[in-house]
Amino acid sequence: MTLADLLVGLADPAAYPEPPDCVEVRQTHISAVFLAGEFVYKVKKPVNFGFLDFSTPDRRRHFCEEEVRLNRRLAPHVYLGVVPVTAAGGRLRVEGDGEPVEWAVKMVRLPEGTSLLDRLRRDEVGPADVERLAAFLADFHRTAAGGPEVAVGGRFEVVAANARDNFAQTVAHVGGTVSPAVFTRLREQTDGWLDRLRPLIDARAARGIPRDTHGDLHLDHVYSHPDGRPFAIDCIEFSSRFRHADPAADLAFLLMDFRFHHRPDLAADLERAYVRASGDRELAAVLPFYVAYRAVVRAKVEGMEWAEPEVPAADRVAAAARARGHWLLALGVLDEPASRPALLFVGGLSGTGKSHLARRVAAAAGFEVIRADVVRKELSGLRETERGGAGLYDPAHTERTYAECLKRADALLFEGKRVLLDATFRAAARRRAVVELARTWRVPVLGVVCEARPETVRERLAARTGDASDATWQTYLKQLGEWEIGGADTLAVTTDGDADAVGAVTAALRASGLLS
Repeated sequence: MTLADLLVGLADPAAYPEPPDCVEVRQTHISAVFLAGEFVYKVKKPVNFGFLDFSTPDRRRHFCEEEVRLNRRLAPHVYLGVVPVTAAGGRLRVEGDGEPVEWAVKMVRLPEGTSLLDRLRRDEVGPADVERLAAFLADFHRTAAGGPEVAVGGRFEVVAANARDNFAQTVAHVGGTVSPAVFTRLREQTDGWLDRLRPLIDARAARGIPRDTHGDLHLDHVYSHPDGRPFAIDCIEFSSRFRHADPAADLAFLLMDFRFHHRPDLAADLERAYVRASGDRELAAVLPFYVAYRAVVRAKVEGMEWAEPEVPAADRVAAAARARGHWLLALGVLDEPASRPALLFVGGLSGTGKSHLARRVAAAAGFEVIRADVVRKELSGLRETERGGAGLYDPAHTERTYAECLKRADALLFEGKRVLLDATFRAAARRRAVVELARTWRVPVLGVVCEARPETVRERLAARTGDASDATWQTYLKQLGEWEIGGADTLAVTTDGDADAVGAVTAALRASGLLS
């Protein structure tokens, strides 16, 4: 029975004991899931990635049984058992008679849109939910299996091997979902953190802190009972190596996921609540390493989905975008503040000193500058200081200029750079587009708007020579009447006289964890 035949056969409603109106098929790189009425049937693909091996029918049945056993620790009402898939008369039957050709995990179908991730996207998750989640997770870790055999999984050599294996297993993704520069930097940072944490990692293992954890605890696997009590599904079943771990590794997955979905505030709340519930005061020292490790695990899994030809093209594109974001999130956690990937935009009316400020901030904080005035001239084939006609500033040219600036910023972020966009950003939509780019890459973003007294602006514009900008006093007055409010939160800085605009911006970068 080929995988293709299995996918076709189990997509037929007639294959099920209670035929649904339709069957929805969802795939990952390791499994195919069939949503059939009130139930879900999960079949493992015949794959061998080294870290998991589902290559034979016996192995697939074994790991189906393991999936049910392990997940009943956290969601006993969801996992109903392992059922056979049989063939008769050229058609497949789930829970049918005869010799099994495959095995499936049978589960209760959970309502669509009710995972913690779904609720987060609807802005329905608050501090009370996080408190309950922390208590649930701490209680699970207290009662989960431990002992010497499990503690081995938390020892340094295992932790280090797991982390380093991620890089060995993603070499083929370099150039696709991660740039060579980011891959190399992150691997070096991972090794450095491992060296520094080795004594603490081994000490925690020696004290028996590791547990048989969930191993894949991201937000999409967490749900709630009607009374608000959390439960979790889809733990790692294929390798105890990825479950026998420091509980920090489970917590870190959730922290990473909250950050990936733009809620660092909830990540901080969860960390504090878990420390209170568990009494584990050492977590702060090891969590950055584990958060980055979890982000690389997700990047690896999404990279495998991106490389899987059976996955629909649109899903592969989305997987690649998520993978790239996870790679940069991991680098941002482990790298030194002054080297972390980030996006900064400096705007303001012509003559308010934005380009001067941009250059000084870039020099002080290690940003690469993309200046719209220069890009506009380049796109039109003009020298930087060559004056352009009125047509150079029409809406079409302006749209093209901003699009090119974002394109260049996108390419630099892929390389793990710190990028500064210098443009007027008069329209709120332009500022919003920068924020969305940063959100796509999961990097911090800071917006700055320069302000100056009109008399200062007039003097600056009158004295300007040899510059890429063609702006005049009339340009300033026109922009003044067209400035749009909103689009992004921004820091207003004054550039008049002896005002320390650079100091104000670098202080904001420091508060955002982007400078020491």
